[in-house]
Amino acid sequence: MIKFLLISFFVILALGAPIAVALGLSSIFGIIFVGGSNMVTVGQRVFEGMNSFALLAVPLFTFAGLVMGKGGIAKRIINFCYSIVGHVIGGLAHVNVLVSMIFGGISGAAVADTAGVSGLLMPEMMEKKYSKEFTVAVTAISSTIGIVIPPSIPMVVISGILGISTGKLFLGGIIPGILMGISQMIVSYFIAKKEGVPKEEGHIQFKNIVKTFKESFWALLMPFIIIGSIMSGIVSPTEAGVIAVIYGLIIGGIVYKELKWDDIKAAMMDTAKTSGKIFIIIGTAALFTKLLTTAGFHIFVKDLLLSISTNPTVILLITLLIILLVTTFMEVNATITLLIPVLYPVIQAVGIDATLFCVLVVICCGVGLVTPPVGMCLYVACDLAKLDMGSATKALLPFILATLIVIIILIIFPGLILWPASLI
Repeated sequence: MIKFLLISFFVILALGAPIAVALGLSSIFGIIFVGGSNMVTVGQRVFEGMNSFALLAVPLFTFAGLVMGKGGIAKRIINFCYSIVGHVIGGLAHVNVLVSMIFGGISGAAVADTAGVSGLLMPEMMEKKYSKEFTVAVTAISSTIGIVIPPSIPMVVISGILGISTGKLFLGGIIPGILMGISQMIVSYFIAKKEGVPKEEGHIQFKNIVKTFKESFWALLMPFIIIGSIMSGIVSPTEAGVIAVIYGLIIGGIVYKELKWDDIKAAMMDTAKTSGKIFIIIGTAALFTKLLTTAGFHIFVKDLLLSISTNPTVILLITLLIILLVTTFMEVNATITLLIPVLYPVIQAVGIDATLFCVLVVICCGVGLVTPPVGMCLYVACDLAKLDMGSATKALLPFILATLIVIIILIIFPGLILWPASLI
């Protein structure tokens, strides 16, 4: 059964079928030709995979992020970030990173950040003599911070699959997200200096920082409301998503008066499309992994990895390497729903904390978002700049290396993840 499922899955995927279709068809073929389950249970298994209260946060945070983006929030955040770091060497690159860090605390989605907020900065960067390669690289890599800094849609998906605390994962992602941002700014500084990017005229003015802060205050407050409400125990992460939606509608429609009914309808449609894709992948992956689990695949993987080593650090590195490799050719949520149920028993067996593992997995998935051939953030950024992926990938290497260094730091100092997570 295991061989049949895996071979049929990769064959269907190689034929160009969407990931959800490959998962669903290979599962059905496995049941028909090999057995191990009943066709009557197919719909039930798919529904069970999607039937999670925690997963309701996915459409909620997606919608909140879209509403905030369409309600005049993006340009105010950009102006605020520019007032802080815009006059440093490589200023617009630093603005790009800082905007992604802030917007990551609003939307929880990387690709949306690439196409939306960061995409607004790309034309200006190229106009100011930043190379296309550098512009695309910093835009794509900075967007990956959006799935690490809470709220994070991949963290919600992991929480729904494993039944662990979404709040702990959210808090565990704060320091790693900040470290990623700092590392990207350091790399951007040296690349900008090497390329001879002209420094912006003027200097940092406290008066301008205060002015732009006041203009963007209500937008900047949203991440603190989300995290604060979760940490206080007043609401669950899913309920925090409801607060985020209501807050976004009020700020965009009433405070800034830039959110129109057409914008809300467009945000609803985009949310339905995005969430629908995620949920159908989760549902079909639940069926696929259930068949693999019934066939004992998780036991095989566990025994195989533990035969290599029982050292927790070695096992953690191996599992993260697997995630890194798979995300180069598979969508993030598909990777999570397929691999996490298989790898998690190994992690439990060697005593690695679930929060530590899951946060590191999400960071690794971020690397996959900028790695060919499937890296969606890279694809979107290249499309916006009309640049081939090969040239952009070369420019991305220093940023990817910086992210890997952050991962190593987090493995050496796990308290950077576990201490914030212990606050709830």
